[in-house]
Amino acid sequence: MHIYDALIIGTGAAGYAAADALHRFGVTDIAILTNGRERGTSRNTGSDKQTYYKPSLDGQTPDCAAALAEDFMRGGCCDGVLAYTEAANALRCFYRLLELGVPFPQDPWGCFPSYVTDHDRGGRATSVGPLTSKRMVESLEDQVLYKNKTPLLDRMQVIKILLRDGRAAGVLALNGNDEAVRVLARSVVFATGAPARIYAQSVYPQSQRGATGVMLAAGVRLVNFCEWQYGLASVGFRWNLSGSYLQAMPRVYSKDANGRERDFLWGALGDSAAAMLFCKGAQWPFDARKIDGTSKIDLLVRDETAAGRQVYLDYRQNPKGYSFGALPKDVRGYLTERGAAAETPIARLGRLNPAAIELYRGHNIDLAREPLEAAVCAQHNNGGVLVDEHGQSGVPGLYAVGEAAGVFGLTRPGGSALNSTQVGGLRAAAHIAVREKTEIPAHTGEDELRALEKQIAAIMVDQSTPESAVPAEMSRCAGFLREREGMAALLEQIESRLRSPDRRARSVSEYFYESDMLESARAMLVSALGTMERTGSRGGALYTEGGAAFPENTEYRDFRAVTSGGGVTFIPVRPVPRERMVFESLL
Repeated sequence: MHIYDALIIGTGAAGYAAADALHRFGVTDIAILTNGRERGTSRNTGSDKQTYYKPSLDGQTPDCAAALAEDFMRGGCCDGVLAYTEAANALRCFYRLLELGVPFPQDPWGCFPSYVTDHDRGGRATSVGPLTSKRMVESLEDQVLYKNKTPLLDRMQVIKILLRDGRAAGVLALNGNDEAVRVLARSVVFATGAPARIYAQSVYPQSQRGATGVMLAAGVRLVNFCEWQYGLASVGFRWNLSGSYLQAMPRVYSKDANGRERDFLWGALGDSAAAMLFCKGAQWPFDARKIDGTSKIDLLVRDETAAGRQVYLDYRQNPKGYSFGALPKDVRGYLTERGAAAETPIARLGRLNPAAIELYRGHNIDLAREPLEAAVCAQHNNGGVLVDEHGQSGVPGLYAVGEAAGVFGLTRPGGSALNSTQVGGLRAAAHIAVREKTEIPAHTGEDELRALEKQIAAIMVDQSTPESAVPAEMSRCAGFLREREGMAALLEQIESRLRSPDRRARSVSEYFYESDMLESARAMLVSALGTMERTGSRGGALYTEGGAAFPENTEYRDFRAVTSGGGVTFIPVRPVPRERMVFESLL
């Protein structure tokens, strides 16, 4: 049986970055395994002008890795060594994307003008439009699959990580015929994103699955796993409504089952609603520290949807009480400078970002003719697998990169996730290239394969099985508003479901996807319940009990929360390295 030097799970920006770097480092006996080449988050998500975050290259602003790392850490609970690694390798990865053809805007002299994104002090953001990550994936894919001719094992669902002597040795997977197969490898890189299915209100593409449960079963630990990012998004076609979508200041209203409309935003904020909406564009994620500021919009939207009303953004109408002359001076100046001081939201959006309108039109939604339904949705997991600065988990030879890895803290600059996909893939590849080549007997995993075959045969397939109610409950009680009572009750339900000997599923594949979702949701609830009393409300989460919110204990911003087994422990964040290396010592 063939044994690869490295097996990469996932065909998003992180997985392809790892494969590309491995090939450049001389590790060419590799393969990529995926449940669907075109299904991942990187290929299918974006925003008004999806941001890529990197050190400033505008030709005027001084920047360095340490300064960038400090900004990664500014929100709290982010490890300094990992932040410095993300920062120190950012330019190398950015220039690689340029070499591969990603057309980041340049000025006539070769500098890269930038703008300010959320949680950003340095003005380091760049973009190639609403589909930045898609362009990245396509450029990387062309290099990896067609130029390097890396084998692609498509329509394969990873079920189990194989271990030998405590080290990763490959995986068991389910093929398109529901047959169990072995794939052996000396190193395994998980680039599978977040467990997107644990939330019903989600901006992740419906095809995004994740594999956190598979990694948990192999013995990895999770870090900051309850630290998620949530924000306003459209719910039919799933898309972030950030940036210019809100800076255009559409009318925001709700509608009940009888068709009665309410301008709830104006009702709560009065004539300041339009200006607040504009500011929300650059402060898009919910932030527990801004519940009396821009994050009040998220709370108001949640109140409407929780009451059974649907929320809409209407670009044909101005918000109630809107007056251009009454807007704050800086807002009027921003719009005027960009030629966007127009009479209607759709005209303002067309001048700020015409591609934002075309994107929806490409999905049969005409913002000039119809309102857009929206909700506050899960968008990114800032936590994930506890890894070192090489992306290696506590299991030797098992790596997690991209959103699967826990490298961020309570907040992160917008677009830093795209940088992390590239840095994570690069660092894991560099480490694999210098690792000692372990021997793996060809019979490795045969017993596990037979056990999986028996399990598959015993699964009770019933195509009438309803979808799990867990994601809806997670959105209700464990999203950006988290109720202790609801989370504790849901955790008991999930554990009971996992213990059930007669679980039915619509298919064999769905049985394993649901198992992974349940294990991931369980871990998230354990993390949230295990941290809330000590940390209080923070980051993207407002914790409540009996209707009262927990205040933040800021002392815990200097710690990361590690989830393993059924509990949570706290480890201190390490500072940004300040050791100056002597040049000659590195020769």
